[in-house]
Order: sequence, then structure tokens, then C-alpha cells
Amino acid sequence: MAATDGVDGVNGVNGVNGANGSPKSAHVSVEEFIAQESYDYLICGGGVTGLTVAARLTENPDVTVGVIEAGKNRLGDFLVDTPALFTQMLGNKEYDWCFKTVPQAGNQNKVHHVPRGRALGGSSAINYLMYVRGSDQDYNDWAELADDPSWSWANVKQYMRKHQTLEPIDERITDRTSIPFVEENHGTSGPVRTSFNDTWFPLEDDVAKAAEQAAGFDKKPVDPWSGDHIGFYRGLGTVARTGPLKGKRSYAARGYFQANEHRPNLRVITESLVSRVVLDNNKTATGVEFIHDGQKHRVQAKREVLLAGGAINTPQILELSGIGDPTVLQAAGIECLVDLPSVGNNYQDHVAAFACYELAPGLMGGDSIYKPEVLAAAQKALAETQGGPLTGIQAVQGFLPCSLFLEEGEMDEIIASITKSQASASTTPFQKKQWDQVIAHIRNPRSANLQFVFITVSADFDNGVPDQAKLFPPQQDTSGATPDGITLCVCLQYPVARGHVHIKSADPTAYPEVDPGYLSHEADVAVLAAGIKFLETVAHAPALEGKLGARVKPDPRTFPSLDTPETRRASVRDTCLGEYHSCGTCAMGDTVDSRLRVRGGVQNLRVIDASILPNNVSGNIISSVYMLAEKAADMIKEDWDYAALNKVKVKQSN
Repeated sequence: MAATDGVDGVNGVNGVNGANGSPKSAHVSVEEFIAQESYDYLICGGGVTGLTVAARLTENPDVTVGVIEAGKNRLGDFLVDTPALFTQMLGNKEYDWCFKTVPQAGNQNKVHHVPRGRALGGSSAINYLMYVRGSDQDYNDWAELADDPSWSWANVKQYMRKHQTLEPIDERITDRTSIPFVEENHGTSGPVRTSFNDTWFPLEDDVAKAAEQAAGFDKKPVDPWSGDHIGFYRGLGTVARTGPLKGKRSYAARGYFQANEHRPNLRVITESLVSRVVLDNNKTATGVEFIHDGQKHRVQAKREVLLAGGAINTPQILELSGIGDPTVLQAAGIECLVDLPSVGNNYQDHVAAFACYELAPGLMGGDSIYKPEVLAAAQKALAETQGGPLTGIQAVQGFLPCSLFLEEGEMDEIIASITKSQASASTTPFQKKQWDQVIAHIRNPRSANLQFVFITVSADFDNGVPDQAKLFPPQQDTSGATPDGITLCVCLQYPVARGHVHIKSADPTAYPEVDPGYLSHEADVAVLAAGIKFLETVAHAPALEGKLGARVKPDPRTFPSLDTPETRRASVRDTCLGEYHSCGTCAMGDTVDSRLRVRGGVQNLRVIDASILPNNVSGNIISSVYMLAEKAADMIKEDWDYAALNKVKVKQSN
């Protein structure tokens, strides 16, 4: 592990990725941006992937890059910087796009709030900061669907290390049994700083032990970031623990933009909405049109346009540009220039179910942070040591195969339901391959197809599903008379359900229709219900004996017991929530090729964000998104800079 300084170290302004010289920032006015008229690369979206790729491409001083971001520059914003305050940004349109789904038939027609980061740095500025990598099989599955072995785990793990710095563990933490890792699997000089919490509640160890007892596990994973994360442990968060940024969120705007903002070949604008990609008569992307302060502007791309808007905004931009399903485009009043029906389909998100409990009298959970004396101590730790609970994440988590908690005959029932969907006339060959992989994961007794997350506070799902700002409400009674609560979460990792994102209007400021299809396939309900059985087993495990009070959710008035598959499935349909891991709407192997180039005869247009994930991964997706951006940058360099160099070498050798 290596401690790096955020200003003068490896990732700093004066370090390897920085540049001495003009102090002028690359964050410029729109007037300065359009004065250049053309850039080698135009990147639509200044989120995780947009800023990552911009930083890597501008390592070549002869290449010019322009980035267009709809949100504001929030560098130095206290809400963004302070890890525990992320909930205050959810539902706030200054930080969050605040997308809403169509009514979800699989969840009693409830409308869900889908948070997406609206700021420089994208969703890395507002997420839960949990740093998780997928299983090795996840990336091998990508390679199969893309028909390209370069996407296999053996080939992409270098990019996992490239973006990461593993920070030193706080010296006060002497018992490290719950934080297993192997140094060689982690980066030492990447722009994204990852660390373990420096404080935690004693109850966290009890819950992790209870999960092991429930699953019958007798050991922890060797390193949950190695490609095998079966088991329960204390996870990493994207929080700096050393240097001048100690205690602050580590996100794309810090690590990839601010560290390189003095490069003269990089320009970034904010509060500017991309309205479409400009195509010529040969289907070649030649530039981008965007809106700022109600005025339309156009700028040219000499090499490529790179879409980095994310799983919701990127398909919207493609459709507004005339690329997509002709039926969708016609209904929205857009001329179809490229017939590519897969655009906007294959939308996936991890969906979670929950069991909420009161704590036994006298036990402390995260709700106690609202007690004046506890909050004062936390604020003191933040101010004096840049540590403590306000710099922490929800760390206890783990993974398990659903087969451990399926009843007899349920696995056959689940697989039969997926096979039936595969046989449908509307199912594409690509979907059949995807579902073959989902079936393989369900069958595999070592597949991490369920994720467990322990949240140390009470949750209000009735009000929080439609508005995430209300999901974790402050405790009103700070006297101690009301017991603290906890939330046990189980999350479906390989959904069968597929949703969509499609425009309904030619107006670029109008939000697209978002339908994740939560629980629209019975297989997903059955697997998640097995997860509820696991949570109930955790709550009654020996390690938690005498430490939990009454169950609050699923509501015991409606579900007095959860001892049958039918009641567990009904409870899942009653309350579920997306994990904000939206992906798949421009899938690799379907909408884009394995080098992320848009199909349909389009030239010089790539998608470089989470919308290219063909199947979701096991775990929170931020590390996979950074990884794909690092790989995308290398592929773009290979296709342009290195390809030209190779041609020169061949010519010289002749």
C-alpha cells in the first residue's frame, strides 16, 4: 500500500499525472470552449468515465479533448466531500438528476426514484462510496458476450489496479480479521483512493458473524477484490485517509480532473446539456450540439465523439441523434438516421429487499448520530483528525449463492421460468446468451448471486422509494427512549428482468421514460425471496441473540411470519428498492462492438460508460466503471495514436 498526496504526490498537480505550467484551469466558460471550434475528441458527460478517459487521452500533449457536463463543478462542496452526508444530496436536483421510473408492476405499481449524479464527477460525487469488484466470472461472461477475450478477468484486472490506491489502515485498528486483503490485488498509485473505516460500531462485528453462522461459512474470503468475494467482511470505501484530502470522498472530479486541470489540451464546461450528436450523410459523427443558458451551440470533433452520459442519458442522446429503434424515434418526432433497435433496451439494475429491526435497549446504532453528544463527538473527530463516523461508509457486506436458501424444487422452478422466456419469439439471440449465463450463476454453488449489506440505521421505505431524500430520516427522539434500528439488505446480482430507457419527446430537456422492470420476472422474485430467508436466519443467529428487538419491515402486521416461500415472495413484491447500479442500455455485443464503437454503420462514435455492460456484475459497479473507462482510453489510443505510429514503423521497415 502507498500513501499518496492529493496535490503534490503521484496523482497531484505537480506529480506524474499533472503538469507544471499555466495555473489556468481547464474548467472554462462556454465562450472559451466554443472559441476553439474543434477538438480531437468530444466527450459527452463529465462523470466517472468521461473524466477518466479525458485524463488519459490528454496524457498526449498533441491531443485536444473537450468535455461537456450538464451538472455543476462541486469541487470543495461540503456535502460531496463528507462521506456520511451523501443522503442529503439524494433527491436534490442541484446534485441528483432525480429520475423517476414508470409504475413498477412487479412492485405494486410503485414509482421509484433513480438517483444519478448531476455534477462534475457524475454519480461518484453522490454514491454510497462502497468500493466492490465483481466476481471473476462476471468479466469472463462479458468476454463471451462480446466475443472478445480482452474483457476477461485475466485481462481487465490490470485496469482495476490502475485506477486504485489502497490507503494505509489506521494504526489504531489492531484487530484486522474482518478486513481481509492481499496487497498484490490492489493499486498503489491510482487516482481513486480506497480505504477501510477508521471507526465502527461493535454491533457490526456481531452482524458479520451472524451472517457467517446463517450461511454456514467458517472463514472469510482471502481478498474480496481478487475475483472471489464469497463470504462476509468489512469493505473498502472511496475515502482518502492520508494527505490534505484526508477524510474526504475520493471521486472522479478529484482524482482525474482536479489532478490534471492545468493541462492546456483539456477543456471542460459545466451546466451544459448535450442535445445531440451531429452525423454527416455517411453516418460519421462530426460534432456535438449542446445547450447552455437556453442557447444552442455546436462544436466539431476531428477524431471521435465519446458518449459518457451513463445508462440513462447516453441512450437518450443516441435517440435524440436519430440512432435507435425507428418506432421509438418516430413516436418522439425524431428522424431515424441509423436503425439500431437495441439502443435503450437491456436496462438492468440490482434490486434489493430488506429486513429492518429495532435494537435491544441500550445498544447503539447509526441512529444515535442525531443525539447531540454523539453528533458533537463526530464533528470534533472530523474537524480535528479528519476521521470518525462522518468519514465512514456502510462497510459490512458479503456475498453468497442463493442455492443455500432455496427450498426443494425452487431451483428447477426458477430455471424453467427463464428457459420459458428464452423460448419466446420476442427474445433475441443476445438475450438468450445473457440468460444462459444467469442460469449458470443460479446453478453454481460458488456464484455470488446475492449480496448482503448491513446498514447501521433505520430506513423508511414507504416514503423513501419514491423520494430517496426520505429513505434514512433523522431520528426525531434524541432522548434515548426510542430504540435505534438497523437495516439488513439482500440484493439480487444477476436479474433476469430487462427494462428500457427511451425518449418520449424530441425535447432534450425532457426526461426519458425509465423502466427498470423491477421484479417483472418471477425468477427474480424467487431468488430475492431466498435472500429474505437468509436475512431472517441472520437475525436469529447466535451472534445476535438478545441484541435485536422487534422486526419493523417486512411489516409484521402484514407478514407476521416469513416461514414459507409464498410469504417471502409476497414480502419482496411489497417492498424493494433499486441499488442505483443502472447499466446495459447500450450493451457491448449488441449496441456497441467490443471496442465500444456504435454499430449500424456509424463511424467515429463510441460509448464509454456503464450503459455498455452486457450483464450486471456481482456487487456495486463503481470499480467496474472506472475499469472500463481505463480500458476504453487504451483502446482509443491504440486505434488512433498507436495505429498511426505502427503505420510509420511499417513504412520505415519497408
